Amino acid sequence: MLGLALLVAPHVSDGIAQTVPVMRYVAAKNANPERLAIFKKGLADFGYVEGKNILIEYRDAVLDAEYHGLMADLASRKVNIVVAANVAATVAASKATNTIPIVMLAVNDPVGVGVVKSLEHPGTNVTGTTVYAPQLIGERLRILKSIVPNLDKVAMVLNGNNANNAAQFELLRSEGRALGIETHSLDIRKPEDVDAAFDKAVAFGAKALVNGVDTFINSRRFALAAGAAKHKLPVVYSDVEYVLAGGLMALGPGHYETYYGAARYVDRILRGTNPADLPIAGPTQFTLSVGRTALAKFGLSLPPEISARVNEWVD
Repeated sequence: MLGLALLVAPHVSDGIAQTVPVMRYVAAKNANPERLAIFKKGLADFGYVEGKNILIEYRDAVLDAEYHGLMADLASRKVNIVVAANVAATVAASKATNTIPIVMLAVNDPVGVGVVKSLEHPGTNVTGTTVYAPQLIGERLRILKSIVPNLDKVAMVLNGNNANNAAQFELLRSEGRALGIETHSLDIRKPEDVDAAFDKAVAFGAKALVNGVDTFINSRRFALAAGAAKHKLPVVYSDVEYVLAGGLMALGPGHYETYYGAARYVDRILRGTNPADLPIAGPTQFTLSVGRTALAKFGLSLPPEISARVNEWVD
């Protein structure tokens, strides 16, 4: 309880001073609202009731650069803990403060982007959950090879502002070389880059696409699904949210698992645990999702060995 007392900040409501912890929750503007709902369920299961024993400030952004402005007033606002729901928010928060605890939600490769020293021993004011699963990059490529005849060229949609997207592409290139597939990167950093990326994919001769794991790329999921359908380019995405947006297929870790699990980090930190000592939790659940309608529109069928692996069919 002493640790909790040291972490709380005074807040005035209806003229009455209250001493409750203040949490800033920062996410992408068009993030799936179910993610926040799952995280708040986790908080509730640990006994936190918004407006009663915890106050939550909500902030959102679209472009990577916008997140830095959202973190600029952390000290003056007396924020006790930051919950960063994507990599751009996490990087911005870690640059804004090295003292206020930061809890990541489903951030990919936190070591690679430089916010922690290791997954086992973060060693900084940042901890939380990760969806880091680099082994899935090669698996997505192998799925594409099994459903796309004569697959010889694949492009990856990525965000050049994200430090770990380059590493993801290098892994794709290595996996592609082993399968006899040439690879090409499509850099998307702002909304208007999406259409141009498809033009470049067509010019390259790509017969299929994959995406880099990235906050901004995820925010363009509807545009990417529409563009892939327009150009008849099959894609195995990194998250079921792309399939829900009309995309073909996705193989990835569950964000809901890591969002719910992040609530435990908030609880432990507010009770006095140093985030530097809290190992980062990785995913344990992986889901292959397929859109039935998209599959029919692409005129594709799944081989029996792939169909048997599908965890979730989306109409």
